[in-house]
Amino acid sequence: MSTPLDPLVWVPTVGGHELALDGTTLTCRNSSGRVLKSVPKAVRTSLAGEKLTELRDRLLRHETECRATVESWLLAGVPIPAALLARVWPDPGWRSCLRHLVVVVDGQVGLLEDVSEEGRTRLRGPDGTPYAPPLGVGVGPVTVPHPALLPDVAAWQGALDAAQIVQGITQLAREVHRRPADVDPEATSVDDYAGGYFEELRHATARAAQHGFVMRGGFAVVRTVGRGAPVQARYWLGADDPGLPADTGRLIWVDEAERPVPLGEVGPVAWSEGVRMAALIYGGRQTHDQ
Repeated sequence: MSTPLDPLVWVPTVGGHELALDGTTLTCRNSSGRVLKSVPKAVRTSLAGEKLTELRDRLLRHETECRATVESWLLAGVPIPAALLARVWPDPGWRSCLRHLVVVVDGQVGLLEDVSEEGRTRLRGPDGTPYAPPLGVGVGPVTVPHPALLPDVAAWQGALDAAQIVQGITQLAREVHRRPADVDPEATSVDDYAGGYFEELRHATARAAQHGFVMRGGFAVVRTVGRGAPVQARYWLGADDPGLPADTGRLIWVDEAERPVPLGEVGPVAWSEGVRMAALIYGGRQTHDQ
């Protein structure tokens, strides 16, 4: 039985054991109430164990979908209606992704702490100063800025570190890549990550999938927004037999009409995310030491 101080809901199962979901972790305790380090096979394969495992898997899929959606907001920089946040905030999967993100509301920048049923946000500054829109003032949409657009990332990250808080999606700790000053603004590709050798093409595409990138016609792809319009970064991995060796190629950016975007016109978010994608995949190449 759960005690008033025990937030878990325990379900009786075989051998006097009980099971509960602690977030998305399947937890087991024996008849004396001692929580076990692992779930015995007979308990895990019981009817209660199978039902809770199925529920856990659904929750994990839901959390993955929430993270992907919130990350897409970060990459697109689109304003999110406060009413939408109010609807999803009670859901732990959504709230764990959104809480503690740096957001912009009505021109005010802060760490998102809470969203009321009416869509009123409560923010906190890097020094802990709380902020909420004054009563009677309409609450505007909420924007999740990319760290490439934040001038004081270190201050915000310091506030999270001091409170021992980890963001539900990678915002402040996200790798930011700036366009070098000596880049030819008329060029349309970056070759810094070309020539990465993979023993099999499937190894490269698997690494792309591991980091959340999709494949399209031999390219690993990430979609962002640059200068107010959709921009797609593409990094060539190959389109041959997945079992054959492959060398990575150029990194390019294209607009909605599939036209290459000159490097001088690639915005800071699109540049950062394209280079981040190429660097993550290129990092798994086979080297001479392997």
